[in-house]
Amino acid sequence: MIDRAVLAARIRQAHLAALPSFTAGPLDESTTIVVAQALATEDATLTVTVSSSRFDVGPRGWDLAAAGTAVTVTVTCTDTESGARRHVQLREPEAWARAVIAEVDDGTTRVYLLGGIDPETGQPERGLVAYRFFLAEDATPIRVPPQLLTTPHYWIGPLD
Repeated sequence: MIDRAVLAARIRQAHLAALPSFTAGPLDESTTIVVAQALATEDATLTVTVSSSRFDVGPRGWDLAAAGTAVTVTVTCTDTESGARRHVQLREPEAWARAVIAEVDDGTTRVYLLGGIDPETGQPERGLVAYRFFLAEDATPIRVPPQLLTTPHYWIGPLD
C-alpha cells in the first residue's frame, strides 16, 4: 500500500502540466480533465475532473458573506479492459484531490469529501468519488461557506 502523501506527490509530479493553477490570479469558471492509469489499483483507469466555479453569497444569520471559488475534484474509476465503472479505494482519489491543491495547501487547508455523490446531480454513482475545497478571492483556502451547503461536506484532516 502506498502512503497518501507519497501518492499525492507522485501524481503532482507526473501530471503537473495538466493540473490547474490557483495562484495565477483571479479564477474563472473552468474544467480540466486528466485521464490516467491508477497507481494504487490494478487494471483501473481514473478520469479526474477538476472544475472551478465562482461564488458570492450574502450573509445569513451568523454566517458572514463570502466570495471566491469552489473547486471540485471528481474521480471516476473504470476497469481498463472493459470500461465498466468500478470501485476504487479512497486513498487514490484523495491523493488526486491533494495533488490538485498542493500549491495552496498550508497544512490546514480544508478539503471536504462529498463521497460517491455526483456533485452536479446530488445522486450516488458507482465508481465516483468527489472532493471539494474553497478559495477566497485572493486564493487563500477557506472553510465551506454554510450558505453553499446543498450536499454533506465531510472535512478530511491533513496528511500528518
